[in-house]
Amino acid sequence: MNHEIPLVLNVAVALAIAVAGGFLASWLRQSPIFGYLLAGVAIGPFTPGFVGNREQIALLADVGVIFLMFGLGVAFSLKDLARVRAIATIGTTVQVVLTILGGTLAGLVMGWGVLAGTVFGVALAASSSMVILKTLLDRGEIASSHGRLLLSMAIVQDLIIVVLIVVLPQLVATQAGATPMEVAIDVGITILKATVFIGVSLAVGLRAVPFLMGHISRMRSSELFIVTAAVLALGAASVSTLLGLSPALGAFVAGLLLSESEFDHRVISEVVPVRDLFATLFFVSVGMLIDLNFIITNWPAVLAVAAFTVLLKFAATAIGIVPFRLTARTAAFTALGMIPVGELNFVLAQIGLQTQALSPQLYNLILTSALVTIVLTPSAFAIAPKVGEFMLHNRRLRRWFDTGTGASGEGAQLEAHAIVIGYGRVGQSVARGLREAGISVAVIDSRLSRVRDGVADGLPAIYGNAFSPTVLEAAHVANARLAVVALPDFAPARAAINQLRLLNPSVVIAARAEQSVNEPALRAAGAHLVIVPELAGATALLHGALDMLGAAR
Repeated sequence: MNHEIPLVLNVAVALAIAVAGGFLASWLRQSPIFGYLLAGVAIGPFTPGFVGNREQIALLADVGVIFLMFGLGVAFSLKDLARVRAIATIGTTVQVVLTILGGTLAGLVMGWGVLAGTVFGVALAASSSMVILKTLLDRGEIASSHGRLLLSMAIVQDLIIVVLIVVLPQLVATQAGATPMEVAIDVGITILKATVFIGVSLAVGLRAVPFLMGHISRMRSSELFIVTAAVLALGAASVSTLLGLSPALGAFVAGLLLSESEFDHRVISEVVPVRDLFATLFFVSVGMLIDLNFIITNWPAVLAVAAFTVLLKFAATAIGIVPFRLTARTAAFTALGMIPVGELNFVLAQIGLQTQALSPQLYNLILTSALVTIVLTPSAFAIAPKVGEFMLHNRRLRRWFDTGTGASGEGAQLEAHAIVIGYGRVGQSVARGLREAGISVAVIDSRLSRVRDGVADGLPAIYGNAFSPTVLEAAHVANARLAVVALPDFAPARAAINQLRLLNPSVVIAARAEQSVNEPALRAAGAHLVIVPELAGATALLHGALDMLGAAR
């Protein structure tokens, strides 16, 4: 029990301070990330007062990274990855190489030496998939063309960084006598392991995992469903770690195995609360690395390195993606979105410090300037549209971009459609009538068999609970003009109506109430029309009988 108290205390204090930091960030009109980083500073070792145990918090934060990448894999699809594979692989490789070369050149100019400059460039090369994903989630841009491209590039970067983590100690060792052949062998082994792991996982898992989740789903146990999804994520991450690869890579691959199945939206909706909780701890743990005294003492150097990092990564990314003729808007978002230095780069910087390739002063400069880039990321996204407009209207720059109005890589969305929640006999009848009236329909149900019925009927069908924002957003609730809640149970029906009203205040909501006593509560939740089948049946029966008698109604 004594060992549990510090962990509980650390997490409780970290989350409490994170809440305060989130309120402060909201008041300052900043991203929540900024508030969570400030919370980390408040309980870090460089500020007075309570000092949290960063190792414990970081350990839990690693779980958050795993669930984040797992959810990312589920949200993606193999078709999405195939669509941007050329940009993601070639463009990202060019960006990483140019960043490393830029860091090496800076090292020569500043007199650090070739080795320190190269390590400096390596430590800046990759971007934070955690920060990028959190910013995209906050802005609701996961499914956008730049959102998918950014995340694809971040994944490729993670693969490259895994190789660099192996190469960097060997690179330093080369200065002490290690041969280039030894370095090449280590790199080749790492690439081979990653290729075999991904290949075997996809070959076996694309059939086995959906089959397993389908069997679990038929048991109608939500707890067992969540636990199974968690085991998949953590298990794949563990196998990846044992192979010497990134746990984030394993979790992402596990998510991909579910991305082409009926379970994707339900898995995302179930994982989101856990993911967001641990993601908060991740940013708190990063904030605990910030040494305010170092920043105050060396603020000109910190700002200079941060500015150099932002400009270098923006330019390197832009050069890497320009040959693919993206729209100016997508290119601007992608180039600016890649500026936050990634969490794996902290590992690279630590290796550089341990091998004495970096001085403590340069290590702290990298660390603090990297945190500045993380803080600047939401602002970079905010100015991206204006940067895109500038590039589009500049005569010298516009020739490098696609001037069409379509967004590359984005599928058509439902517009002015109806959402039918609950695809049982009532829901099927309603959906059929709406289609006959010329209205597009999307259906949501928490029973897999009914979702498959919807797919068989040619409808967009989402598997999951309709009170989940993720599930409703998958049905494009913001564009819907009508929602029919055909659920027999009162509690989930009311929860769905509340969420519908929150996500789309203008949508017209019609609901079914099994008992007349529930009608006022459903109307209070936001339903415009509530039908009680028992009363509706009695009314229809009465009208039919009166018509047969020729009596007035």
